[in-house]
Amino acid sequence: MSSKKENAHKKWSVLKEKLGSQDSDQTEANLENAEPELCIRLLQIPSVVNYSGLKKRLESSDDSWMVQFLELCGLDLLLEALDRLSGRGVSRISDALLQLTCINCVRAVMNSQKGIEYIVSNEGYVRKLSQALDTSNIMVKKQVFELLAALCIYSFDGHVLALDALDHYKTVKNQQYRFSVIMNELSVTDNVPYMITLLSAINAVILGTEELRGRMQLRNEFIGLQFLDILSKLR
Repeated sequence: MSSKKENAHKKWSVLKEKLGSQDSDQTEANLENAEPELCIRLLQIPSVVNYSGLKKRLESSDDSWMVQFLELCGLDLLLEALDRLSGRGVSRISDALLQLTCINCVRAVMNSQKGIEYIVSNEGYVRKLSQALDTSNIMVKKQVFELLAALCIYSFDGHVLALDALDHYKTVKNQQYRFSVIMNELSVTDNVPYMITLLSAINAVILGTEELRGRMQLRNEFIGLQFLDILSKLR
């Protein structure tokens, strides 16, 4: 084993020891100065504590740290975990909390310039993100729609990828229309903050293209799914 690997192994052992010795009511792992490699290893142990600590580290990271984290497949691990959790359902509060803290980490990545650039350059990530909509956890779905809306506004490519992701979700769920998932959620929810997020997502999808003809086409797609009727009921 090389000295570099030995040092990494020692750091990981120290980190595990530190995490293991903390109180059981701890809310987040202390990753304040953790290197990307250690955070990647920590992702192999999905827990609310670990995700909460990682979110804080991601939010405070600089560009070089974030690039390393991404190159080590950190985002891949987060999205794979989110996909597994979504498929599991949220019959337990612990699962719902795990989903929420995991998506919070994805959001922290996207809130960085390097993170969103990386996501936009890899269409598969946005598709994986959309699959997290397959859950009954409203807080998770709310965040996914917020992130898709952010991509629509971020750039032309982001808008294209967000629409592609909705198309992908439509295919996976055997739905007839790409915006069915948005309209179905809007028609059944009585959660006001969630309603606002869904309406904002619709607005972002329409305004995400600069061409008037494109905007009219997208608007008409929503109208065809009874958007005006649903909107009048919400009022």
